[in-house]
Amino acid sequence: MKILPAILSALLACSTWAQQSSYLSLDHNNVSCLLDDEGGFFNNLPSGLAGYEVPKQSGLSTIFAGSYWMGAQDVNGALYMSAVKYSAGGSWSAFHGGPISSTQAYNTLAYSNQYQDAIWKVSKAEILAHQANVQNPGYVVPAAIANWPANGDVSLGIATQLAPFIDLNGNGLYEPSQGDYPDIRGDEAVYVITNDESYLPDGNQLGIEVHAMFYQFQTANYLNNTTFLTLRVYNRSNRTYYNFHEGLYLDFDLGNYSDDYIGCDPTNRLLYAYNGDDLDESDGGQLGYGANPPCQGVLCLSHPLESAGRLTGAMDAGMSTSFDTTAWLLMNGQNSDSTNWMNPLTNASTHFLYDGNPNVPNTWNEAASNNPAGDRRGMLSIREAILPQGESFCADFAFIYNRSGNRLQNVQQNIYTAGALLTWYAQDQVFPCQSQAFNSLPESDQALEPLLLYPNPTSQQVTVTWTTKDASCIEIFTLHGKLAARIPIHEPKAQTLDVSGLSPGMYLIRVGEQTQCLHKE
Repeated sequence: MKILPAILSALLACSTWAQQSSYLSLDHNNVSCLLDDEGGFFNNLPSGLAGYEVPKQSGLSTIFAGSYWMGAQDVNGALYMSAVKYSAGGSWSAFHGGPISSTQAYNTLAYSNQYQDAIWKVSKAEILAHQANVQNPGYVVPAAIANWPANGDVSLGIATQLAPFIDLNGNGLYEPSQGDYPDIRGDEAVYVITNDESYLPDGNQLGIEVHAMFYQFQTANYLNNTTFLTLRVYNRSNRTYYNFHEGLYLDFDLGNYSDDYIGCDPTNRLLYAYNGDDLDESDGGQLGYGANPPCQGVLCLSHPLESAGRLTGAMDAGMSTSFDTTAWLLMNGQNSDSTNWMNPLTNASTHFLYDGNPNVPNTWNEAASNNPAGDRRGMLSIREAILPQGESFCADFAFIYNRSGNRLQNVQQNIYTAGALLTWYAQDQVFPCQSQAFNSLPESDQALEPLLLYPNPTSQQVTVTWTTKDASCIEIFTLHGKLAARIPIHEPKAQTLDVSGLSPGMYLIRVGEQTQCLHKE
C-alpha cells in the first residue's frame, strides 16, 4: 500500500473534519473511477488506495489520485491560487462542495441541505426512459433526474443556472415533471460543483466556481478504456484575471507504484506514465499488471499545453515551503527557484519535461536517460489570456489507457490514440465546450477507431482490417514520419501485407484517418 505523508495520514484518520468529501463511482465502461466533491478526482484517500481502476473489478489501477490547480494574476500582477496535491476535505482541500454564494450562506442549514453532497450521477438510459415515460399517468421522476442541480437558489446568493439541462419550454426553470432532463455527454456522467471560498478562505483564493462533468462511453473500441472530463470554471469574483492557468496534477501508480516513468508529447497535448520495464511486479500490497504493463495518459482536447512533465523531489520540496508560488511556477515551466526548465539534449529552455518518445532514438525520455524507475507524479497545464469577471472558461480532457503490446508499444499506441481523439474533437465541433446540447451529439461509434493488425508483432505478414470509407491505399511510416511503403487497396475492409522487407522496429500503418502501431520483428 502506498504511504501518504504522515500529517495527511493522521488527518485522514480523524473523523471530525468541518467539511467531508462525498464520493461516487463512475464505472459504465471498462474503467471504474472514484470521484469526490472536495476538489479531487480518482482519489480513495480514506482507504489509502488508488482511485482509477482499469480493467474494472480487476484490483489493478493506473492513477492513485488527481487534483485541480488553478492560478491567475490580477491587473497589478498579484497572484491568486487555488491548488493542492492531495484533496482530503476541509483545510486539506482547495475546493469545496457546492456553488459560490454571494451572500456567504455557506454555514446556513439551507445551503448545507442542498450541497452537503455536491456530486450527482445520471445515465443516458435513465434519461431515455424518462423521455419515454414522463407523460404517462402515475409516472414518478427518478431521483437521479429529479435532483439534478440545474437551478441555484438565488435567495442564497447562488447563480440561477448551474448544471446544464434541456429546457423544453425555454423558461429557464428545470421542470423534470414537464419533460426537462439533464444535459449530459456519454452513456453515463458524474457532475460535480465546487468552489474555492466556502471553507477557511485564505484571501489568496480566486473566487471561482468549478463545474466538472466526468463521463464515459461503453463501446467495443478504445473509448471503452477512456474517461472524459469537461471542466468549466466560472469567475464569480469582482476581479478580471489575466494569464489564467488551469492544471491537472496526477499521482500515477501503474499497478506497483515503485517502478514507473513519465513522459509527455506536446504535439498531441499528452502527459503519460509507463512502466520502467516490461514486468510490473506486485509490491507493498498493491497488485502489479505483470508482463507487458499498460500506458496511462491524459490529454487536453480543447487547448494546447502550456507545460507538462514529471514533478521531481526538488519540486516537491519547493511546494512544502511555498506551495502556491511553486505550483504557479511549475504551471509556467519553471522550477521553484524561478529558473526555467532545461532540455539537456538541446541546452534550451522548455515547458515540457521528458518530451521525447521512448520508441525514438536520441530523444529526451526517462528510459533513454536511464533514470531509476519509481513513484511518479506529473502535471499538465493550459492557459487562457484573460478570464473576465462574470465569465467562464471551459476545457475538455480525456484519460486514455492502452495495453495492447509491451510497455513501449503501449506508449506509442496511446500517442496514436491521442492523435485520433484530437482529430475527432476538431472534426465534430460539438463537444461540451463547443455545444449547448450534449445529448444531441453524435454517438460514440463515430470516433476514429484504430486499425486492427494481426499478428502483431510479426516478421513476415500482417493482415490489416479497417472501417474507414473511400481509402485508396495503405501507408506505412517510420516513427520519424518517413513513408516506408504505399500499397494500393484491392480488397474491401481487409488486406494481408508482406512486411518481410521492412527493417525490425516500430511503424505506423495508416488507412485514411485510421492508424495503428506495427511492431516488425
